Parts: sequence; C-alpha cells; structure tokens
Amino acid sequence: MQGIIYMLLASTSFATMAAMVKGLGNAIPIPQLILLRCLLPLPFFIILMQKKKIPLVVTAKRLLLARSFSGAAAMGCFYYALTHMPLADCIFLGKSQPLLLAILAPFLVQEKATRETWIAIGTGLIGVLLIMKPAMQWQAAGWAALGGAFFAAFAHLMVRKLNRHDNPYTIVLGFFVCTALLSLIASLFFELKIPTGQQWLLICGIAVFASLGQFLMTLAYRCEIAPVVAASSYASIILSVVYGYFFWGEIPHPLALAGGVCLLAGGGILARARHKFRK
Repeated sequence: MQGIIYMLLASTSFATMAAMVKGLGNAIPIPQLILLRCLLPLPFFIILMQKKKIPLVVTAKRLLLARSFSGAAAMGCFYYALTHMPLADCIFLGKSQPLLLAILAPFLVQEKATRETWIAIGTGLIGVLLIMKPAMQWQAAGWAALGGAFFAAFAHLMVRKLNRHDNPYTIVLGFFVCTALLSLIASLFFELKIPTGQQWLLICGIAVFASLGQFLMTLAYRCEIAPVVAASSYASIILSVVYGYFFWGEIPHPLALAGGVCLLAGGGILARARHKFRK
C-alpha cells in the first residue's frame, strides 16, 4: 500500500510538470529543456546525499545507462506530444504505460503475468484505439505519446531492477547526470535559446516537480511490484483534465474519454490482481 501512495503523489507531481511543459510550449528546444530539468536539481541532491552519507555512484552502471537512455527518450517523446496535442489526451495515451509494463515485466524483472494481466492489456488496447481515433489530426503527436509510454515502461522496469542494488537517491542522481550528458549532446544540434524570466519560472517548476516525481516513483518501485505501482499512476488523468480545461479550455473528445475509462479499467484489473503478480 505504501508504494501505491508514493506513486499517487508522484503522479500528481508529473501531471503538474506536464502542464508546465505545455505552458512553456515550443519556446525552448526539447533537448535544452531536458538538460535544464536535469541540471537544476543536481546541487540539492549532491548536498543532501553527502549529508546523509549516501553513495553518489550506482553499482549497477549498465542498468543505469539503460534507464537513462529510455528515460531520456520517454521525456523527449512526451514533451513533443504535450506541445502538439491536448493535455488530457496526451496523458491518456501515456497511461498505456502500465499495460506495456505488464507485457515487459515477465521478461525484464521476472514478475509473472496472470490471466487478469492479459484481460487488462486487451481492455487497455481498446482504450488506446478509442483515444487515437479522434487524435488523427495530431497523428505524429499521438504516436509520440505512445512511444513515450513504451520507453517509460522500460525505464520503470529498469528502476525496479536498480532498486535491488542501489539507494533511491543514488538512482535518481545517476539518472539526472546521465540524462544531462545525453541531452547536452543532443542540444548541440539545436539553436541555443535564452529563457525569459517567466520561462525560467516554468523551467524551475518543471525541474522541481519532475525531481519530486522521480524520487517518489523510485520509492514506490522499492515498496511494490512494477505493474501495480504503474497502475496507481492513473491519478494524473484527473489532474490533466482539470489543468487542460482550466488553463487552455480543452475538453476531451467523447471517444478519448471512453478510451480513458478503458485504460482506467485495465489499471483497476491490474491493481485487483496484485497478489497474483507476486513471485
């Protein structure tokens, strides 16, 4: 239960971060935004970890690299989708992640799937198809959101495996450092943009909520099995609808709402079957 609570809090942080990314729009190139989002929290984490005498370097370096590559790819896909489609629809598609995670979990973290898992996956697939139908006017963004969900599922499973070897603080710090290096290389191919004062506020907010979400998510995967924790992330759907309507006047298409309900149902099936996922 503790892992689910951590993931609910993480989802709130991620939904708020997503709204800020959408508010920032295309003002800053995506690699530069990812770079700043990773660099800003680094001093805080390093100082805190030194005080707590927590190791700064992970022991499972290959796992960290896999987690960083997939995490950076997920961020890039989602940031693109957030600036090219309605907020709630993007979050809806992102919530196919627990279903993708349930497919990958038996192969990557040896967490056995059950019959309920496949029912949940089928229900979720129907949801994705319903959401994608009204999404044809932003087809590239819709596929980017699905790609982001796939990379995020892989990244979350890497977090699950990393938790067997390293402290959550060490994992998050290592992710920030590796992702900052990757995004720095990617930034060389884009024109450098200097943020304005208001843009800096949004970027700082993105960094704060993203960092908080990352840490809470890491704690969640330390306490609970992967599919159940990922299903708990559906809380961000409600916030995304509220943010989208309040700030941009967005009302999700009826088919998108129906698809979101299907995805929620799939997540509910996963959560109900939590004891069957245990080794």
